[in-house]
Amino acid sequence: GDHRDLHSFPTRRSSDLMQIMRYMYRYGECTFSDLSKYYGVHDSVYWKRLSELAKAGLIVKTNRNKISNTTGKFLTVWALK
Repeated sequence: GDHRDLHSFPTRRSSDLMQIMRYMYRYGECTFSDLSKYYGVHDSVYWKRLSELAKAGLIVKTNRNKISNTTGKFLTVWALK
């Protein structure tokens, strides 16, 4: 799980959201695994943040998937709205 200090959560959350949006503007789309590898943070952190950005109407799930090179599982591709 995420072992960050709870007191830093609002700042950390904002930083995570900004990182995702920077990545999205640069590459146009991503999976949570792409973000995890790029920024060196556990996948689950970015999965939660992608959902938050989708609820805010900034990004959308596409109908495409990528296959993970490490697990062979299908990964959802997210894109700017």
